[in-house]
Amino acid sequence: MITHYLKLAFRNLFRHKFYSFLNIAGLAIGMACCLLIFLYVRTSLGYDTHHQHANDIYRIVAEDKNVEREKLLAFTTPMLAPTLLKNLPEVEQAARLIIMPGSLVEYEQNRFYEDNFYLADSSILQILNLRLRYGDARTALHTPNSVLLSEATAQKYFGSENPVGKTISLDKEAKLTVTGVLAKPTTPTHLKADFIASFSLARSLFQERLQDWTWQQFYTYIRLKNNTSRQEFEAKLADFTQKVVDPLTRSENTQYVFHLQPVKHIYLRSAHLEYDQPNRGNINYVYAFAIIAVFILVIACFNFMNLSTARSLKRAKEVGVRKVIGAQKSQLIGQYLGESILMTLLAFVLAIPLVKLVLPFFNALSGEFLHLHFSKDLPVIVGLLVLSIPVGVLAGLYPAFFLSSFRPITVLKSNTTANGYRLSSLRQGLVVIQFVISVVLIAATAIVYRQLNYLQNKDLGFNKEQTLVFRMEGTRMQQAYEQFKTELLRNPNVLAATASYGEPGGVAAGETIRLRGDKNDRYINMFAVDYDYLPVLNMQMVAGRPFSRKFKTDEKQGFILNETAVKEFNLGTPEQVIGKEIFWDEWEAPNQVKNGKVVGVVKDFHFKTIQQKIEPLVMHVYPAAFTWMTVRIRPTNISATLADLEKTWRTMAPEYPFTYHFLDESFGKMIAKEHKMSQVFTIFSGLAIFIACLGLLGLVAFAAQQRTKEIGIRKVLGASVPQIMLLLSRDFTKLILIAIVIACPIAWYGMNKWLQNFAYRIDINWWVFGLAGMGALLIALLTVSFQAIKAAVANPVNALRSE
Repeated sequence: MITHYLKLAFRNLFRHKFYSFLNIAGLAIGMACCLLIFLYVRTSLGYDTHHQHANDIYRIVAEDKNVEREKLLAFTTPMLAPTLLKNLPEVEQAARLIIMPGSLVEYEQNRFYEDNFYLADSSILQILNLRLRYGDARTALHTPNSVLLSEATAQKYFGSENPVGKTISLDKEAKLTVTGVLAKPTTPTHLKADFIASFSLARSLFQERLQDWTWQQFYTYIRLKNNTSRQEFEAKLADFTQKVVDPLTRSENTQYVFHLQPVKHIYLRSAHLEYDQPNRGNINYVYAFAIIAVFILVIACFNFMNLSTARSLKRAKEVGVRKVIGAQKSQLIGQYLGESILMTLLAFVLAIPLVKLVLPFFNALSGEFLHLHFSKDLPVIVGLLVLSIPVGVLAGLYPAFFLSSFRPITVLKSNTTANGYRLSSLRQGLVVIQFVISVVLIAATAIVYRQLNYLQNKDLGFNKEQTLVFRMEGTRMQQAYEQFKTELLRNPNVLAATASYGEPGGVAAGETIRLRGDKNDRYINMFAVDYDYLPVLNMQMVAGRPFSRKFKTDEKQGFILNETAVKEFNLGTPEQVIGKEIFWDEWEAPNQVKNGKVVGVVKDFHFKTIQQKIEPLVMHVYPAAFTWMTVRIRPTNISATLADLEKTWRTMAPEYPFTYHFLDESFGKMIAKEHKMSQVFTIFSGLAIFIACLGLLGLVAFAAQQRTKEIGIRKVLGASVPQIMLLLSRDFTKLILIAIVIACPIAWYGMNKWLQNFAYRIDINWWVFGLAGMGALLIALLTVSFQAIKAAVANPVNALRSE
């Protein structure tokens, strides 16, 4: 019996090749998209699931309740981890990490600046279950000045040899001994560490500052004892903070509330945290792609149901004959469900090579490293294969019951096929749902593109074009920065140069200042800048003046605030704040207070990421802190200019490698992940629309076929080709217009929620939905026209020959 059903199923597939292709191709593309998205979701949700005690491991984040603002920080104080371990018995282990970006690492002729360089307590290896390829994890970080390397980093510096026992140099001062090589984790991890050095180095570098409860620059990880309730521990942590931490930070007008972040949440759920690593995922993208996967699968299933029910009218006589000769309804249902499942399985078999084919392109586009290995992922493939069967059942359920319900006497009189061209209520509903999804995806894609384009072209408050930044290295260069700047300006291709501590899109110091009449300090971001910094970057003043060498008091007494500082500190208008007294505790001389006045207010500019809201900023001339040189160059002969800059560099710091970055590239990288996700989103949206159009093409083709004689008669009576096209497309056009009306409010609601993630965002204009609707309608009409024109230009003699 099963063999007989299979023969019938394959005969039916080959007899109607066009419709079989549409059905299987739509399902295959839909399943391939779903499988790709499944791999993406699986990888994203799989971060840090390999830890032995993953459910008991947390990172502590700090809610900073300052008077002016509240922030959630990924950083905490270095005192927190040892204090918790000592005072709260629920803490099994605790560890501190501090990242040292831009560290210069040298081994023989290899010299590189490294951003992923960490100093950490030795217990981090046990907490995060970090395995070593070489070395002993129990003792690797116990030795002072010891360091662990990642496998890629070991290859970079030492080639294929075992580096354990080798010595590397850090910032030309510390000598570190390699005691191990970190093995690649079995699942992805949020901690992108190329180096992990022992915490003894932190003690020698920071000394008594490690006792400072207000210094927030450390990641704190803890592992709780088994069966410890997170809620109960957080309550206990809050009491501990109130009794122990608050009295120690009260003098700085700062209050912290500590929260536990599960280690498995760090990669996807840290977008709201400040001072976290930029290489993080976003749970919203996971949700968005999962929804798209469901949409695509729904559209593919609806296509199947539409085409199957439409084609079922051609099989009505077959059903009638089978019932007359004794076929039971259950047998017919089983046969047609079997055909549906068979087509689903064929689509799944086709989807696997499709995924393998496009996976490299998807990885390149998305920046992910997804993989599908038949040996490793066989359980996943088998599982998806098993799950595809319910898809086949779901897609074929209605057609099976619809076919098996035909009455033999009715269908054998041909009454069923006479009206077969008309869209049933079910098929109308399915077409509407398909195009509701399509319009939502088109509108969402347009809004995502407009938002990212807005961020890309947003006025940053300064000129970033043809501007490069590099760090000054060595005592000679930093102390003689004026001489270095003069040498740079001798190059005719260098238009301007200026020194600073802090750069837009990069480093900004977090500091406190006091204003005359204030009882408490105010938290503020700080740039230490050269006299020429504002004019070099074309920053605009809204009140007062920029720094100038004409005013000899500017270095010792001059301050400039940004507009946001004036507003948030309630200092009145920008003009009213000029002359306001400011007090700041100097870095180089802690007991020395810089007492000056506001000489100007600069127009707000983005000194952090584009996504973040601009915060209060103070700028002042402070040469002792200058570490960065900003250079504006001519747009011609850039490679020659860079070579000349490197020559000038080597005259003052030959022992340091010359590295630089352009400001426009830095700001471009800030939304690079969003751009990649936007491109992936656009592709999947396009595929969803394509699958919907495949189904529409099949329905129009079937409708045209059913109305062949009618079209022939109309042409004989004088109907034109446009009139025939209008006849075939009218019903579908109505359905698509209904879909547009339903889709617009859904798209507005969803995209309005998405835009809330951006501090600066576009307004959603009504015309976006108009264009999305018109786009969907145009695509649908083009699809309809393909078959409508074919039917309209056909020779009516062929259609009427049998009459």
